Amino acid sequence: MSNIKERVLLIAEYKGVSKTDFFKDLGLSYANFKGIQKMTALNSDAVASILSRYADIEPEWLVTGHGPMLRQGGTVVRDDTAFYQEPVVVNEIEPTLIDALKQVIASQEKTILALEEQIIILKEQRKSQ
Repeated sequence: MSNIKERVLLIAEYKGVSKTDFFKDLGLSYANFKGIQKMTALNSDAVASILSRYADIEPEWLVTGHGPMLRQGGTVVRDDTAFYQEPVVVNEIEPTLIDALKQVIASQEKTILALEEQIIILKEQRKSQ
């Protein structure tokens, strides 16, 4: 299945929003979703931003690629008295979001360990030269 950044691009496509506007709205840089940067990890703040802005996106799908892209069930509640209000999904959004973020953190911890191992190897190679 696709990586998380490819799934984020699918959200923009599904929403029918230009990628530039989509990422600007999220406070992210589109450049991080192109070329070789597309293969790098996505931080948990970005995941939280996407899931809070697009409450209809299934967190498990976003993080793992498993299941449907869109939430099943749940009611989107909007306050029409405000100029603009983020949609709020009732029915356990917080536990699902927390689980998704825990998976992102675990993935990032693995990446950090792998990078630390690479640093050790490079230092040893430098010493032997």
